[in-house]
Amino acid sequence: MKSGRCPKCGHSTVYSGRNVPAKGSANNRLPIDFQNSVPLDNYVCTTCGYIERYVSDTEGLKRIREQWANAEKSKRKRE
Repeated sequence: MKSGRCPKCGHSTVYSGRNVPAKGSANNRLPIDFQNSVPLDNYVCTTCGYIERYVSDTEGLKRIREQWANAEKSKRKRE
C-alpha cells in the first residue's frame, strides 16, 4: 500500500492519511502499554476499500519491540 498500489485489487487508487492533523486522536492510535500509544498512518484503496495501518514513529516501534511478545517466538512456545 505504501507504494501506492493496492495488494488486494491491484489498483493505484491508494490514498494516505499520514499527514492528516487528526491522526493523533485517540481513535487513531495503537496502545503500547497502559500509559503509552503511537499514532497510526492509514492507507485506503478507494476502489475496493482495503485498508492498511502502519506505525511510523521510530521510538514507538522501539518501545513495542521492548514490551510486546514476538509473535513468531510466542507461536513456537505454543506448539
